[in-house]
Amino acid sequence: MSNTNYRQLRDFSAQFGCIVGLMWIASFTFYIIGLTHPLAGNISLLLGLLSVGTAGMLVRKFRIEVQPLRFGRAWWMSALIFMYASILMAVAQFIYFRYIDNGLLVDTYSSLMQQPEYIKLMQDMVPGQDAQEIIRQTLDLLRSISPIELTFEFLIYNILFGFLLALPAAWIGLTGKNRTVHSQNH
Repeated sequence: MSNTNYRQLRDFSAQFGCIVGLMWIASFTFYIIGLTHPLAGNISLLLGLLSVGTAGMLVRKFRIEVQPLRFGRAWWMSALIFMYASILMAVAQFIYFRYIDNGLLVDTYSSLMQQPEYIKLMQDMVPGQDAQEIIRQTLDLLRSISPIELTFEFLIYNILFGFLLALPAAWIGLTGKNRTVHSQNH
C-alpha cells in the first residue's frame, strides 16, 4: 500500500469513526435511559447493531469511490473505524461518569440486585456461598471504581470488541457492486 493510499484509508477511517462513534454515543445514551425505560434499551441494542452495518457501508463507499480494497485492507479500515469510534465513545463516557451520572448506574444495579429473582439467581450460580455478601462485595467494587478507571475499562473493551466487529463490517464493505468511480491518485 502506498503512503498516499494509507493516508487516505486512515483519514477516511477517522471520519467514518466519528459517524460510528456518534452512533455508539446515542446507543449508550439510550442504554442509560433504558435502565428505567425498557423500550429505550431496545433502541440502544438496535443502534449498536446498526453501527456494524453502517461501518460496512462506509467501507463499501470508500472501496467504490476512492480505492479498491481486498479483505485484509477492508478489515484494517473497519478496525480503524471502530478504534476511532471507541476513542470518541470514551470521551463521552468519561463526561457522563464524571459529571452526569452521580451514582445512577450503581444505584440502578443495586436495586436490581436486591430483587428476589436476582438473589435466587446468585444462589443458584454460587451454591454454598452467601448471595447477599457477594452482591454487597460487587456493589462495593462498583462504587470504588473512579470515572477514569471505568472509562479506560470500557475503552479497552470497545477496542478489542471492535477488532471482532471489523470482520462482519469488512465483509459488508466488500459486497455489492464493483468499484466504478476512480480517484485520479492511482
